[in-house]
Amino acid sequence: MKTLQRISIFVWSITALQAQTDTLIVNETHLVSLLFAEPITNAVTGHSNYTFGYNTDTPERLGLLQGHPGADSNLLVLTSDGLAYSFYLAYRKQLGKSHRFIDKNDAIGNVLIKKRLDSLGQQEKSRSQTIVQSDTVQYRKASHYFLERSSKVLKSKRKNGIILRLCEVGYFGKETYIVLEIENKSKIDFDVDYIQIFKEQGSGSKKSSYQKLLSDTLYRYRMPSRVPTAYKQRFVCVIPKVTLGSRENLLVELREKQGNRQVVIRSK
Repeated sequence: MKTLQRISIFVWSITALQAQTDTLIVNETHLVSLLFAEPITNAVTGHSNYTFGYNTDTPERLGLLQGHPGADSNLLVLTSDGLAYSFYLAYRKQLGKSHRFIDKNDAIGNVLIKKRLDSLGQQEKSRSQTIVQSDTVQYRKASHYFLERSSKVLKSKRKNGIILRLCEVGYFGKETYIVLEIENKSKIDFDVDYIQIFKEQGSGSKKSSYQKLLSDTLYRYRMPSRVPTAYKQRFVCVIPKVTLGSRENLLVELREKQGNRQVVIRSK
């Protein structure tokens, strides 16, 4: 999850000094949905007992909040229009509201970002951003297409209550689009450490002819950072175009953060 540490230099410009900081009541069995007026760009909680999930690939207005027993904390959220929102967080067994529409009047202020770049550096950055943004738009549109049309499951692997499904391997342009799904049937939330995709050649039983080559992941669409218990999430990973021979596989490894749960699935 992105945090405010990724903003290099920022200056607070307070535009609503009298804004009241609300308290949000959360627990571990329900998700509290927060719908902001503009897409969320950054968010951070003050304590690890509380988690706030939002789409880090394609900014959206919706954020999902959950908490575990412990001390009270706070949540800070930035949206694409530069507004900042602050909330107190408190754990209670009994949940209050399960959803909340956040109005711009609830903002505590506006964030202004200042970047010190010379003219040459600014030109280089502008050119690179144009290329990256063009690629990102293509990846996002194609990923959305494959995600929306994909309803089948090619392969499925379950381990320790975590199910990893390979739903589709599609091609567009010079990239391969891999549709995956994680379902959590365990009693513990699953925090995603990483998803790695390999091209596997040969057989693991014959080490002399076996190769396992890591593929660069160019883009992730709707990939979750956490899958709560009894939930599932489908998403897309984009890698450079790869074709498979008769003795070649796509191998996907899913690993838990700060845990030992790992699931591996092969395309064949």
